[in-house]
Amino acid sequence: MEERERRIGRNEALFREVNERIERVSGALRTGTDTMTILCECGDESCQEHIEVSVSEYERVREESTLFFVRPGHAKAKVEDVIEHHDEYDVVRKDGEAGDEARERDPRAD
Repeated sequence: MEERERRIGRNEALFREVNERIERVSGALRTGTDTMTILCECGDESCQEHIEVSVSEYERVREESTLFFVRPGHAKAKVEDVIEHHDEYDVVRKDGEAGDEARERDPRAD
């Protein structure tokens, strides 16, 4: 079970890294909009769903390594808890091995 949790955490961290690159590019190209489109950060490596989120909300969630954006219904109950519900997305907090993996792979961690 722990290896499965770590694998889910790695998949989610990969999506977060992609979203970090999207955020950097969209910031450089900002054209007056305060939203950006990111990938769902769920643990399903085949998920290709998108989430529209404000830049300020994206930055707020990114302040904590174990928080991720997922589409409603994409949370994995055994490795994360939904801590916020929004119309287009949920914010989840990783637990256990998945949380450890998220902290280790956080591109913003010093």
